[in-house]
Amino acid sequence: MPDTQAGTAERRLSQRVPAVHRAAVLDKRGHALALGRTSNLSADGVLLILPWREELVSAAELVVELELPKVAHGHVRRGQRRKVRYRGRVVRTQEIGQLLGVGLHFIEKLA
Repeated sequence: MPDTQAGTAERRLSQRVPAVHRAAVLDKRGHALALGRTSNLSADGVLLILPWREELVSAAELVVELELPKVAHGHVRRGQRRKVRYRGRVVRTQEIGQLLGVGLHFIEKLA
């Protein structure tokens, strides 16, 4: 399967940083479609590494729930996690063996 991209020019507005956190892609009712992890993260998007599923390859938008470290007063709280949920537009997919890389641009923070 070839890579798909909405364009070839760099579209990021925020710097991305390597980040490995748990991620769940959800359907409209909030049920998990796929569980995976992040590869990198920015203020306006994320690269997800997920099991390959046809629903993910052909999706235009997804809801993703990320499990991130808690931060208080600018400091990471070790061992404490929080869940955030975003609705996002798929801007790129890439087959990685039996996995799928999904580039997601955040449209709206849901929780």
